[in-house]
Amino acid sequence: MKYIFGVDLGGTTVKMGLFNESGEVLEKWEIKTVKDNNGAQILPDIAASINAKVAEKNLVKDEVIGVGIGAPGPIDDDGNIYGAPNLGWGTFNVSKTLSDLTGFKVKTGNDANVAALGEMWMGGGKGYNSIVMVTLGL
Repeated sequence: MKYIFGVDLGGTTVKMGLFNESGEVLEKWEIKTVKDNNGAQILPDIAASINAKVAEKNLVKDEVIGVGIGAPGPIDDDGNIYGAPNLGWGTFNVSKTLSDLTGFKVKTGNDANVAALGEMWMGGGKGYNSIVMVTLGL
């Protein structure tokens, strides 16, 4: 079986899930988003949590397809974020940084966009050609 980690990076908590390649949720958990020092600890905390789950589940690195992360702010196709003021982040490559910390391939997208994709794939929008999604936050 192959596995995928999903990460929803929020301003208060980071919600994470372990999925099989069919999109079935196998486990979900969350950690606190530590925004001290301009959010310097956020990605290391995410990586530590993912690596701990790999160890807990006795997963072999080759069984993990990769990590998908939704983050607030403008993000390009290469995983560069162009500022996330609520996290204290400026411009840098989220995908490369998290990949370096986990050893897994990482794909980063805007959190609202990837939420809409998830709903269209496995949620309320499943089976439709187009959907409209509205996200609300504090």
